[in-house]
Amino acid sequence: AKIRRELALKIKVLQDKQLETTAPLLIEELISNTPIDTGKARASWTLDKGADGIYRIKNSVPYINSLNAGSSKQAPSHFIESIAMKYGKPIGTIVQEIP
Repeated sequence: AKIRRELALKIKVLQDKQLETTAPLLIEELISNTPIDTGKARASWTLDKGADGIYRIKNSVPYINSLNAGSSKQAPSHFIESIAMKYGKPIGTIVQEIP
C-alpha cells in the first residue's frame, strides 16, 4: 500500500509538471488560431489554475461559441476542441457556455 501511494504521488507530480508546460502552449495556440476581426476574441483568452489544481482556459467574449461553430472562414468549426485534444484528454467538457 505504501509503494502504491508513493507511485501515485510521483505520477501526480509528473502530471502537474506536464500541465505546467502544456497549458501555456495550448492557450498560445488558441490565441493564434482564433479568428480575428477586432482582436477582442484573441485578447480574451485567460488561463487560471484553480485551488483544486485544475487549469481552466476561458474566453469571455459572447460570440466565442459562434466563432467555434464556424461563423468565420478564418478557422474551421470546433477549432477549440481540435486544438485542446492535441494536448491530451481534458477533464470534463472542453467547451462550456457560461451564462
